[in-house]
Amino acid sequence: MINEAYMNSVGRLPQMMEAIQNAGVPPRFTIEFLKSIGFKGTNDRAFISVLKGIDFLDNTGVPTEKYRAYKNKTDAKKILGNSLRGVYEDVFLADEKAQNASAEKLAGIFGTKTGKGDAVVRKMATTFKALANLADFQNSQKFSPAEDNIEDSKPSPAKDLSPEFHYNIQIHLPVTKDISVYNAIFKSLKEHLL
Repeated sequence: MINEAYMNSVGRLPQMMEAIQNAGVPPRFTIEFLKSIGFKGTNDRAFISVLKGIDFLDNTGVPTEKYRAYKNKTDAKKILGNSLRGVYEDVFLADEKAQNASAEKLAGIFGTKTGKGDAVVRKMATTFKALANLADFQNSQKFSPAEDNIEDSKPSPAKDLSPEFHYNIQIHLPVTKDISVYNAIFKSLKEHLL
């Protein structure tokens, strides 16, 4: 697994990550929200893809539990380190201390794993390095499925830490004016899923 999201320029990435800690959590992280926290340039828009790539936003731009946990400045670096270990798993398999690797070595790893061109893999490598500089890898491990759904970054001792499995089912309904088609679909779902 490897996150392929990148920014053309990472100079403002630390300020962007700090801005999401200081702002409220939006229902959806949009370009308008990005502008509202002070990042109005067209190059800044790639930050949304980067947040999706590190599992801070889902595919529709809704902030995840990792995003919310990152707002706690005490644990933020560890949360980011955990997330990076997961979404850059193949990079860490190639080099266990990838966060300390040179941009040139990282570009080689990204090139091998993604098959992208030199310019793109350099940007992926510099984006990874910029994120890694903001993370704590000393006290981090890869997020497990149970940890992906934590409500806060520190589980209470009483919390049941057994693994949980969650399934999201998407149903694409046919376009029809015949309501009996929808009724039949939902009746079948009810019979088979409950």
